Amino acid sequence: MYIKNISRVVILIIIAVAGLVTIQLYWINSAIDIKEEHFAQDVNEALNRVVYYLQKKNTAAKISKRLNLQRQSSRSVLLDTNLLGNKSPFDNLFRLNVYEETVSDSGGVIIKKTRNKTYSNDSLFSKDFGFGLSINKTDKFSSAEVDSVNNTLSWFVQQKNLVNDIFDELVSVNIYSDASWKIDTLELDSILNMELREQGVKAKYEFGILNAYKNAFLFAPKLSERENILNSRFQINLSPDNIYIQPKYLSVYFPDEKNYILKTMWLILLGSALLLIIIVFSFSYTLITIYRQRKLSEVKNDFINNMTHELKTPISTISLACDVMSDEVVQKDSVKIDRYVKMIQTENKRLSTLVENVLQSALIEQGNFNLNIEKIDVHSIIQQSVKNISLQVEKRQGEIVLELNSPKFIVNADRMHLTNIFYNLIDNALKYTEQKPLIKIASQLQGDVLTISISDNGIGISKENQKRVFEKLYRVSTGNVHNVKGFGLGLNYVKALVDKHGASIRLKSESGVGSTFSIVFPAELLS
Repeated sequence: MYIKNISRVVILIIIAVAGLVTIQLYWINSAIDIKEEHFAQDVNEALNRVVYYLQKKNTAAKISKRLNLQRQSSRSVLLDTNLLGNKSPFDNLFRLNVYEETVSDSGGVIIKKTRNKTYSNDSLFSKDFGFGLSINKTDKFSSAEVDSVNNTLSWFVQQKNLVNDIFDELVSVNIYSDASWKIDTLELDSILNMELREQGVKAKYEFGILNAYKNAFLFAPKLSERENILNSRFQINLSPDNIYIQPKYLSVYFPDEKNYILKTMWLILLGSALLLIIIVFSFSYTLITIYRQRKLSEVKNDFINNMTHELKTPISTISLACDVMSDEVVQKDSVKIDRYVKMIQTENKRLSTLVENVLQSALIEQGNFNLNIEKIDVHSIIQQSVKNISLQVEKRQGEIVLELNSPKFIVNADRMHLTNIFYNLIDNALKYTEQKPLIKIASQLQGDVLTISISDNGIGISKENQKRVFEKLYRVSTGNVHNVKGFGLGLNYVKALVDKHGASIRLKSESGVGSTFSIVFPAELLS
C-alpha cells in the first residue's frame, strides 16, 4: 500500500512538472512572437517614414525647379487703353509682353530678379481678335506704368491663370518626372538608419533596391545576402503616390533578427529560465528524496528481516543446547556436556559479534568513536582471524592459502578494529562462494607501501554493484534474501575503519570468477 501511494505521488508530481514546464515554454514562445510583431511594426513604420521623407524631399525639389522655370518665362497680356483715358475702340487693344527672370537658392528664396516689359499692336494680334488692324507700334513703359496696368487686370483673368498654373504644376510633377529617377543610396542608407533608430530598432541590417517585379536588383547589396534581401518580408514602394512611373522597392533584411529580439528580451528570458530551473530542480529533488526514502524503507525492512533471521539461528541453537543439557542422561556424559557448552559459547559469541557490528555501525555513523593506536603485527592478526574461521572453511571442504611475504608487517593501528576488518573480509569471501572455497591471503611490500589482499573464487560482483558494496545496509541481490547471512553492514564498517586509520581499500571483481579486496597501508602507518 505504501509503495502504491508513493507511485501515485510520483506520477502526480511528474504530471504537475510537465504541465508547468509546458505552460512556461508556451508563455516564452508567445512573448517572443509578440516581440517579433512589435519589431515588424517598428520596421514598417520606419520604412513608411523613409518613403514619406523621400517623397516630400523630391516633390519640394521638383516644385522649386518648376517655379524657377516659370519665373524665367515670357508672358503676354491684353490691355484695354480705355483704362488709360483713350476712347477709340480700335486703338485701345495692345499686346503687353513681360519678360521676367529670377534666380533663387536651393531653399526657393529669390536672390536676384530682372524684369523687362514691352507692348505692341501687330497684325497677328489683330487677326486673333478679328479687328484686321495693321498697327505696328512698340513702346517702352516705365515700371510704374506697368505696375498700374497689372493692378487693373480683372479678377477672373488672375484666377484663371492661378488655377492653370497650379494644375500644370501638379500634373507636371508626376507626368514629366524622369522615369529613370535615380536614388542616392548613401542618403537613403542614412535616412533609413535614422528612422530605424527613431523607432528603437538598432539591429544590423542590409538593404537593396528592387525593380517593379521584385525579381532583380537596381541597387546590388552584398552578394552573400542577395537571396535573403530578395525574399525579405520588409519591402516598400519608394513612390507609392506616383502612378506614372514604374515603382522601385526598398527591401531591408536583418541578418541577426532572431538574436536581436532575444537580446532585447534577455531579462524576461533569464527570469523564465531561472524559474524553470528552480521548478525542475525542486520537483527533481522531491522525487529523488521520495525515491531514497522508498529505498531506505526497503533496505530497513530487509535489514530487519535479515537481522531477525541471524539472531533467530543462534538463539534457537542455544535454546536447543540448554534443553539437551537439562536431560539427566546427558548430564552424566561429560563429553556431551562439554560439547554443548562449547556450542553455546560459539553461538553466544556469534550473537555478541552481531550486536557489536550494529553498535559499531551506529557509532561510525555518528562519528563517536576513537582509535586505540598501537604497534601491531599484521601477519599475526591475519593468522588469528584465519584460525577463528577455519572450522567453517573445513565444514565446506575449503582451503585458506597464506602468502605473507612482506618483510615489513608492523603497522600503527587499533587491534580490535583491525581484527574485525580482516575477519569481515574473510567471512565475506567464505559466504559468497558457492563451490568449495579457496581463499588466498597475501601480503606484499611495494616500495614503502604494504598491501594485504584477500582473494576468493566466489560469485563475484558486477561493475554496477561494485560502486555500492561499501554503502550502509546495501547487499548484492542473490535472488533469496536469506541464502547469504548478513545485514549489509560488514563492508561499510570495513571501509569506515580503513579510512579512519588513514589507509585505503580497493576492490577488483568479476562476476562468476571471484573478488579481491586489497587494503593499502601507506608508509606513514608502517613501523
